[in-house]
Amino acid sequence: MKRTILTAASALAFVGTAQAQMQMPPLTGLYGEPTVSEVEITVDGQEPVRRPAQAVVAALGFIADLGPLQQWGIEVVKRHVVVDASMRTNLPRVFAAGDITEYPGKVRLIAVGFGEAATAVNNAAVVIDPTAHVFPGHSSEAS
Repeated sequence: MKRTILTAASALAFVGTAQAQMQMPPLTGLYGEPTVSEVEITVDGQEPVRRPAQAVVAALGFIADLGPLQQWGIEVVKRHVVVDASMRTNLPRVFAAGDITEYPGKVRLIAVGFGEAATAVNNAAVVIDPTAHVFPGHSSEAS
């Protein structure tokens, strides 16, 4: 079975619209029974367009505004905050995690971001309280 992947670029090409910032036009309709066979795409000021589809994948996100961070002196490379393996930035006592971070081998997945958050929090805890441990133990070890 042939699969069609509807990307932001192809969706915009379908409706013949160019935008300065590439954004997925809103899906205003899903059609098919029992599974999706068509989607409806609506771009401001234009008539809705229906296109064939086998699936709809939600890929949510936004463009971050790094405004204030750039004033603090945090090292930023290509709109990402540079961190080490402990999620430390170049500033003392400042940690970062998630999509905003950059380090060698970075994989931009939500699951990685959750792991980075745990790493950042546990390393920050030791900075705040030197008697704390970077590895607090497993929840199954609690009594």
